[in-house]
Amino acid sequence: MTHEARHVESFRTRRHPYNSIHIAAAIVVAWGALSFGAVYPWAYWPLAVVCLVCGIYALCRRSDLPRLPSSAAAICLASVAAATVVQLLPLPLPLLALLSPHAGNLLAELDIPFAARAVDHHALSIAPAATMTALVLYAALATMMLGIARTVSATGPRRIAAVISGIGLLLALIGIVQQPLYDGRIYGFWTPLMKGSPFGPFVNKNHFAGWMLMALPVTFGLLCANVARAMPRVGSSWRNRVLWLSSPEASHVLMLGAAAIVMALSLVLTMSRSGILAFVASVSVTSWWAIRRLPVESGRLVVVGYLVCLVLFVVGWVGVDTVVARFESANPATINERLPLWQDTWHIVHDFWLTGTGLNTYGVATPFYQTSVPGFHLREAHNDYLQLAGEGGLLLGVPILSVLATLARDVRRQFAASSGSSYWIRLGAVTGLIAIAFQSIVEFSLQMPGNAALAAVLLGIALHRDPRSTRAALLP
Repeated sequence: MTHEARHVESFRTRRHPYNSIHIAAAIVVAWGALSFGAVYPWAYWPLAVVCLVCGIYALCRRSDLPRLPSSAAAICLASVAAATVVQLLPLPLPLLALLSPHAGNLLAELDIPFAARAVDHHALSIAPAATMTALVLYAALATMMLGIARTVSATGPRRIAAVISGIGLLLALIGIVQQPLYDGRIYGFWTPLMKGSPFGPFVNKNHFAGWMLMALPVTFGLLCANVARAMPRVGSSWRNRVLWLSSPEASHVLMLGAAAIVMALSLVLTMSRSGILAFVASVSVTSWWAIRRLPVESGRLVVVGYLVCLVLFVVGWVGVDTVVARFESANPATINERLPLWQDTWHIVHDFWLTGTGLNTYGVATPFYQTSVPGFHLREAHNDYLQLAGEGGLLLGVPILSVLATLARDVRRQFAASSGSSYWIRLGAVTGLIAIAFQSIVEFSLQMPGNAALAAVLLGIALHRDPRSTRAALLP
């Protein structure tokens, strides 16, 4: 065995310790989705523990691979955590009044010792316990995201993409089967604390759609990766194509295609307008890049033809009239009653523009600002960007923008250096993240810890280094 062959073999043997990280990531994605989005403490605290352990294990493993695909992203992520810690620091009341003049009015209604002038210090956050919960969850998810990025840089993204596709198929089947049988209980035994509009294991159909919006493009990416690898070997003769259909490789492609159809069907069955629009956009993005990047013309025709048929089949199954009626029922003047809510949220942003009310405290502040939908307490702004502006102000807003800018730069660099499966699955992850970012303009799916965990895994995939370039760097 040559020295080069021994070096590559040594590299392969080092992949086995990463199996436990893939298993942990699978547990996180599955648990986060199947436990009602992990919205309850009994669900999100175990989720946070597994994420933290998984991330720390991946980041602390000794290896001759680079520690992180992006140290700048890690620093920016840490700056968001540091800004949240600042929101939790007890400050003298005069300083609190200087930095957040309107906090005293809210705290006088919320905090009895503060109202009784029995304390001389208070945090910038109007509900420190809620902010601490958000900080722990954020730290756990950010750690796991960086750990996934490093792990996938060593093993490649195919395995974790297959896991996401498999869990997505399971989740879709649960939603499709449960829809006509739903009697007020999820899984047939769990009655939601609030009535909601359940679909699958999620109490809100829009949150199910948000999860599927992230998972479905990854499945598309894995499908394109398999087609791109197979088509050059199949050739142009019909005999070779027919013979290929009997191969295990063809079976994998067909199974992925079927899984994507079931997942897409479940998404459209939710009748989530934002979900359907983002789904069509993700199919368009995948089709465009398939036309541009697939090396063989027959491969392009296969993928684009499949995606077009997928959309037609799913919409036809649900019913064109049903889908059209759903969109016609929307109220564009108020964006389905969201505009008044956003105006109320803007008043919070105006009053707490510098330091925010505290991460995860929007629902605590809204009773003092809400003028829309009387008789109901709206705990979410139905726009994650506005809500973050109100909860974080410039204190969190600047670090968050730096994170987004750094991640965008680093992902773009990794795109330029990747090819093959790494390219296509990275494209799927990025498309999924863009789709959920689009939905977050009118929904709050990412506030479900289970959805946030999947987004963290997708960010790790988007950031990873192409393993082939890593191996090339290791070879003498």
